[in-house]
Amino acid sequence: MSPEQEARRTAMWTRISRGELNAAATDARLLLESTPDPRVHAELHAALGLVLQRVGRIAESRDAFALAAALAAEQPGEQASYVADEAGSRFLLGDLAGAAQAADRARGLGEQHGNRFAACEALNTQAAIALSEGRPADALRLTKMGIALQAAERQSSGGGPLSHLYHGLALVELDRFADAEAAFGEGLLRSNAAGSTGQVAWYHAMRGLARYLNGRWDEAVVDGHLALDGARSAGTLIARPVAAAVVALVEALRGNVSTAQRHVRPVEGGLTVLGLPGEDWLSMARAAAAPEHRTGYTALTEGWLHTRRTPYFLSWRSLAPALVSQAVRYDDHELACAVTASAEAGAAAAPGIGSAQGAALRCRALLDADPEAARAAMAALREAGIPIALGLAWPDAALLLGARGHRHDAQAAVREAADAFSGLRATPWLARAGRALLRLPAEERPAADREPVGWAQLTSAEREVARRVAQGLTNPEIARELVVSPRTVQTHASHVYAKLGVSSRVQLTAVLHRHGLDR
Repeated sequence: MSPEQEARRTAMWTRISRGELNAAATDARLLLESTPDPRVHAELHAALGLVLQRVGRIAESRDAFALAAALAAEQPGEQASYVADEAGSRFLLGDLAGAAQAADRARGLGEQHGNRFAACEALNTQAAIALSEGRPADALRLTKMGIALQAAERQSSGGGPLSHLYHGLALVELDRFADAEAAFGEGLLRSNAAGSTGQVAWYHAMRGLARYLNGRWDEAVVDGHLALDGARSAGTLIARPVAAAVVALVEALRGNVSTAQRHVRPVEGGLTVLGLPGEDWLSMARAAAAPEHRTGYTALTEGWLHTRRTPYFLSWRSLAPALVSQAVRYDDHELACAVTASAEAGAAAAPGIGSAQGAALRCRALLDADPEAARAAMAALREAGIPIALGLAWPDAALLLGARGHRHDAQAAVREAADAFSGLRATPWLARAGRALLRLPAEERPAADREPVGWAQLTSAEREVARRVAQGLTNPEIARELVVSPRTVQTHASHVYAKLGVSSRVQLTAVLHRHGLDR
């Protein structure tokens, strides 16, 4: 390369580190036009891959890294880094099989040819895949190996390996929040020392998410804003959804809805279900800030569809119960069953992890109107160290326990939730818990002949449907028993909800059981 070309090459990497991505891409394209060396071409395509990945053009980044790897076939040590980068992009696209294959190859090349950086990055991708498949213990083991192998020098672009980031995420999935805090802190120290603003943004975003879950909301908001500022500075748009979601979730749950909505306003042309990492959390924030339930339900559904690419990566334990609650509310039994089954599979893969067990039990309690499952969910979540999850579990637990005559247990659930919301300064939810205490049923179950308001307005067919809904039958099962179509059952159920003033199967079950009408 000529001195001028070498200067442009150096400037390209400097611009990438500063977040001047358009100028860096221009440098790379100009050098590709003027430099015939395949080895340099490999480096330039890798640089373009990094730029494309940062701005969320993940499929193009994958192709750029793959081309770089192909061009570096004669330099297997360098090739290892490009294959590791390709594996990372494949993971972000949800191509877990392709990511696993590329990560295995990169790790083998890195270990064989002394490229510790590539081996570290490959281990990180393998850890991310393990998390996505619901294997947090395996992810933790892989991240420990990555940290032990941490490269002392840079052998690729964009700073050192993110081993401490993935280590922290694995610890979050294991409900080990204090250890995760230490891992994120160590990663931040290293990334700041290296001057890698893009990596710093990622660490703040993920530490903010961990702090949101662990109830350290004021610190979570600070991390979220630092991540957003860093993402803008470094051009790391890919880190923004998680950071924005952290800020918006706290603001929405504290009642600052307009502030939350500013952070999560959908971008025209954005496709949530196919979008960037963190779109699932952003969907939950949109639901929390939604002006009405139907809009929130749509947002949660979009978030759930987004997670199908990486099913058990971080968000499912928060998203699944929220979506099942709304699916039951809107009588979408098929979706509620599918989400519950997925949650139970995730819990089975993470035995002994309170947040996983609690999420699955909450889904089952909502789906089956089962007070014992709701009680067990709260017990599991109590051990998880996630106050917002425990707090949000109380409505179904209190309603179902109260309807079965367990007034003291229902009161205890509401009071425990109130304590959680008070500590989080989630004022709207604290007020809701207070109102719920006043609405709990009496200790003794009323006589069976006492009718709820609106019962007399039901037709005989609507009463038959209502009783079967309260017994836990699905719409197709009710249709077979009554020899009508499922659509007719759905119509009758809608009329029942309207006349009795309820909005979900759980509430209908509670009302009928309370008045002895569910037999």
